[in-house]
Amino acid sequence: MKATLFTSVRFKISLFIIVLLLIAASTITLLIVQTTNRYFLEEVIKRAESLCRSTAALAPYSILSGDLLGIDNVVTKVKGANSDVEYVAVTNKDMKILAHTDITQRERIFTLSQGDLIRENTDGTHIYEVKNDSTDFLEVLTPIALRNKQLGNVIIGLNKSTLLHARNETRTRILEGFGVVMFLGIGCIIVLSSLVMRPIKELSLGVDELKEGRRSKLKIYSHDEFGKLTASFNQMAELTMKQQDKLSAYSQELEEAYVSTVRVLAAAIDARDSYTLGHSARVAKLSLKIGEALGLSRSELEDLEIASLFHDVGELKTSDFVLLKEGPLNPLEREEIASHSEHGAAILSRAPSLQKYIPAVRHHHEWFNGEGYPDGLRGEDIPLYAAIISVADSFDAMTSARPYKNARSREDALRELARCSGEQFNPRVVEAFFKVVESPNPILSEQFCIINE
Repeated sequence: MKATLFTSVRFKISLFIIVLLLIAASTITLLIVQTTNRYFLEEVIKRAESLCRSTAALAPYSILSGDLLGIDNVVTKVKGANSDVEYVAVTNKDMKILAHTDITQRERIFTLSQGDLIRENTDGTHIYEVKNDSTDFLEVLTPIALRNKQLGNVIIGLNKSTLLHARNETRTRILEGFGVVMFLGIGCIIVLSSLVMRPIKELSLGVDELKEGRRSKLKIYSHDEFGKLTASFNQMAELTMKQQDKLSAYSQELEEAYVSTVRVLAAAIDARDSYTLGHSARVAKLSLKIGEALGLSRSELEDLEIASLFHDVGELKTSDFVLLKEGPLNPLEREEIASHSEHGAAILSRAPSLQKYIPAVRHHHEWFNGEGYPDGLRGEDIPLYAAIISVADSFDAMTSARPYKNARSREDALRELARCSGEQFNPRVVEAFFKVVESPNPILSEQFCIINE
């Protein structure tokens, strides 16, 4: 059976590699994004610290001299020079705003935003990350000190727009690179799976041909392990076909010897009575012609021939007195003769290889209307081989001389078969028999159907 798309080895290999590629690329992309985010955040923090420290370095003298205008000038310049700075504030040590980029905030107490402390430096600088629905920025506080005396604080609010822009741009490029890698990876997978599957398909084709009894030499596409496997398969296939040819010859010889043995056995059975000598062979010959007319296969014809040769094997258990009696048989003797079909089935049952012939041997005296023996089968319940043997056996019996009767003419026997068609014989088998003997159905006589001729 051919594999479907989703069960083929090529699909499974490709899917496995693609999944591995996705996992590897996704993991690497995630690590790069996280590393990039940390890098940009670190750069923004360094920049914020630098701005705070430089402002804190300029502010002490202005605070001591009360030069608030100078402080305000520094704050304004810092904000103006940095587009991502939200605000700059300078407070005294009590957090009272001395200068602010928003003039309205002067003289007020500065309240730190409720953010997460992400770093605290040894110089007292505190860095907070503030996140909520509307804002996302860093708030950096650096003490203003002179000779280890704190004079105030510098607070800078720095939005993360630069960080977000750089992160988004980096992420876009990473995703683009990821897409290129996946595209190239899938292309390589397709090429690789084709290279892998080509010798596998060749091997599969070779196995199918070997099963069908055909011999062909597989192509070797490479000198790797697949190439060695293909070469080994060619050698194995050649050896297998040689052995198969030898076995076929031996089988044919055994079969011919077996059939010859059966013919000898059938002749030995017939030889008990000089009147029946050659009877089984003639019945087998007629049965084969009927079987051919019915369209039986070669193996079926072979089984029919063996069954025909065995059909009277049960007469081995019939006494010579009854078998060779020249006068009419009494009821007990007729019963003994009739039991030969059951005896034949019992004899064949002792050999497993012969049991398939039992139905034909046991039932070749059944009647189509159910009045035969030993089981009273009727119609199509009677095995076909038995129905064929019944017609062939009766015709040969009618046209052969017996101690108690003379042989009938061919025409008389054919009329009897035609008349008993549908009663004693299967009509389909009788019709095939007339095709075999190339004779039209004769006119029916007024006699009774034959009984155990």
